[in-house]
Amino acid sequence: MKTTTIAQKNIAFIGMLFAMIIVFSFGFGSLKAHAAITSTMDVGSTGGEVSQLQQFLASNSLIYPQGIVSGYFGNLTRLAVIQFQVANDIAQVGTVGPITKARINAIMNSGLGLDTSAPFISSLSASIGTNGATVLWTNSEPAQGQVYYDTQPILSNEATAHFQLPYVSGTLVANTTFQMSHAITLANLQLNTTYYYIVRSIDRSGNVTMTPLNSFRTGN
Repeated sequence: MKTTTIAQKNIAFIGMLFAMIIVFSFGFGSLKAHAAITSTMDVGSTGGEVSQLQQFLASNSLIYPQGIVSGYFGNLTRLAVIQFQVANDIAQVGTVGPITKARINAIMNSGLGLDTSAPFISSLSASIGTNGATVLWTNSEPAQGQVYYDTQPILSNEATAHFQLPYVSGTLVANTTFQMSHAITLANLQLNTTYYYIVRSIDRSGNVTMTPLNSFRTGN
């Protein structure tokens, strides 16, 4: 009786250990980079690449709020694909064809992620000196900061493609690190002169926010 009890305990322990290995293997596997998607997918598709697609889409709750990873391409996945296509200026067909597949793989390979929300800029101000100024603001997420300034009103245009940086005139001073708060100093300014400036924030996924035109006047 005693030998049987020990054997049963050993079997139970081995089973539990095997289950833990499976759990940890699955968990660590989910942290690895996505492999390239090679299949065309539509409603009714199944398999590992569908699961991979669903994991990718679920990394942004605005794209795929349900976040279900089932390996089956159903209507919820179709709607998520449409949201992805809207965000990336792709024809909204709800299927993963060559164009959508190429865009997904490009994002996976870039390491930028599936973030489509631009950083929000708040608490914008300028601390003015006689021949310099410091422009300060806060982002809602880590982002690079840029200030364009000139003695003439800044000119800019709209981006013509997703993640494209719009043209902005003037002199650029930038923070290349991703941070929440920015304090960018504009040096060697003319005395008693009006300067115009625009602030721009760019997050790790390339989403851009740009402020309206602002101005300040240096001291005597």
